[in-house]
Amino acid sequence: MNTVRTRSNPMIMVSLIVALMLLIAAIIYSGSKPASGPKVILLSSGEWAPYSGEGLPQQGIASVIVRSVIEQMGYQLEIQFMPWSIAQSKAESSQQDSQISGTFPYIRTEQRENQFYFSDPIIDVPNGIFYHRQYSPLAATISKPSDLQNYAVITLAGYEYTEKLRQYIPQKSCNFKDTLQGFEILDSDQQWVLISTKKLTKKVVEEIRNSAETKRLNLGDSLLQIRQIAHSTLPTIFQNEANNLFAYKVSNQAKSQTFDILQAQNVTFIVTPEINGDSVFIKKNNTDCQLSFIDGLRWLAYMSKPKILIESMQVGETLLTKTKPELSAKVGFANYIDYVPHSVMFSKNNPNNLSLKNQFNEVLKRLKSNPQAYNSLLNQATNEIDLADSVILTASSQHALVKGQLYDPQQLKCLQTEMFTFPKGSKALVRQWPDIFLDSANEAKNKMVVASVLNGPLASKITMYCFEPTSVQLQ
Repeated sequence: MNTVRTRSNPMIMVSLIVALMLLIAAIIYSGSKPASGPKVILLSSGEWAPYSGEGLPQQGIASVIVRSVIEQMGYQLEIQFMPWSIAQSKAESSQQDSQISGTFPYIRTEQRENQFYFSDPIIDVPNGIFYHRQYSPLAATISKPSDLQNYAVITLAGYEYTEKLRQYIPQKSCNFKDTLQGFEILDSDQQWVLISTKKLTKKVVEEIRNSAETKRLNLGDSLLQIRQIAHSTLPTIFQNEANNLFAYKVSNQAKSQTFDILQAQNVTFIVTPEINGDSVFIKKNNTDCQLSFIDGLRWLAYMSKPKILIESMQVGETLLTKTKPELSAKVGFANYIDYVPHSVMFSKNNPNNLSLKNQFNEVLKRLKSNPQAYNSLLNQATNEIDLADSVILTASSQHALVKGQLYDPQQLKCLQTEMFTFPKGSKALVRQWPDIFLDSANEAKNKMVVASVLNGPLASKITMYCFEPTSVQLQ
């Protein structure tokens, strides 16, 4: 048998060995190379239109800024929407990059800084003071923080207030569940009743009156108006202990009054911790709360003042227009505006979040250093949200023009002598619906649609006009 023997090429063998060594080195290097960071950043948020919301255009104004910064950092942003308390707790407990890294938009507080790294402010939210035109008309003149000492702030669960406003709010108070309920309290003739096993004496009253907290809140005279009411009217859940209980409310009557709790409307109960059955009662009444005897008495005195609600002006206005349109004509805005910075909170439980926060701040600083670009993002997001909520102006005849009267927000009326015309098809944002569209249609006091025009030559979100109901069309 003949065989052919071939000679190996040394150069080819060397090249193969070198290539194999380079491949092995590349594999080893790539395996040991530290991760540059997650490709997707997970953040949580809640429903707070127009700043954040799953169904909002671009998921809200604040989300637009956060997304712009995250994308300029080289990541993608995913926002998971959930109730605010869950959004914060999930962000706080996350320890890995694959979990929720942070949450927004939040106000910086000392307590929150224990659990979170705070970014620089992503947006300054203008907080307004809402008041009821009938129950608290003088609140329209509030122009500085010190004016709040004459009013009771309806406080909301989980809501934080700036220091200059917090000094006029009790340290211990009953918090209502959300802004919507806050507006309902603002619109109601609420009765506040404290139930306790303790008896109110002159000594207790003087002790409370002389306390620093009472003086800070200017409650001395109101405390003298607290009266005991009859046990016989206590709800059945307290009847087993009725002989050992005392009930109190604020009254301008000199003597103890007969007050039928069961027949009265809009009663909010405040109970002291030692009362049996209170947890069951509170569960059935989501406006009720539990305070100590001293704090409860102070709260009664505090809530005897004219009431106001502090909330973002855009949030409150959006909620009134969409959810409580029948209140929009009853609620006004005070002159004072408090601009509150809101940030992203990154969990301290994930050690990588400190560098993430620092990188976020660097990019945010560059974005805000160009006011034109930053404001353009805000305005674009705001306009998209407004247009999504807008109505279309339509002429009631073949004419191409729609007529509207100038609206005077101070006098709450349409000025018939100030008539303007708008192109048919203009977009308008409704500020107040007429009674014909609401539950109170039988009264028919407000017959016109009050709206601001969003496009065209007279476009302005500040100036408002009155239109006939037949002149507006839903999109």
